Amino acid sequence: MELDQAKFGLCKREVVDLLREKDINPTTQRIEIAHLILQKPQHLSADEILAELNREYEQVSQATVYNTLRVFVEKNVIRELVFAPDRIYYDSNTRHHHHFIDVETGKIYDISPDCVKCPEMSYVDDLKAEVFEVSLLMKGRIPKA
Repeated sequence: MELDQAKFGLCKREVVDLLREKDINPTTQRIEIAHLILQKPQHLSADEILAELNREYEQVSQATVYNTLRVFVEKNVIRELVFAPDRIYYDSNTRHHHHFIDVETGKIYDISPDCVKCPEMSYVDDLKAEVFEVSLLMKGRIPKA
């Protein structure tokens, strides 16, 4: 699967540059949040991000984390994955791809869009709705080794 490798593992100075490129004011807390999320391709909940930041750094408020995540989603720094009202994750990989959830562990895996055959549609006939993106969520069990 194609990843934006240049976006992962950035030092804080590079994170500042990325935020500025996306027209985001690089405050100290935004830099810390982006630096954490963009370390590698990963799927984190807001609570996981908040806990990690507060474990590693000074106290960051829940409101700051949620507001920053909203800005990052709007500016395409990260993707928001809403699996259920109580299962929202933030994906550091913004390239088009699908997801697989292991029902035993809850771990989320990125799946290449090439592994699933989806018809290219510009409209959904019944709804007369224009389709911008197709994103599939697969659930299953990964066999234990």
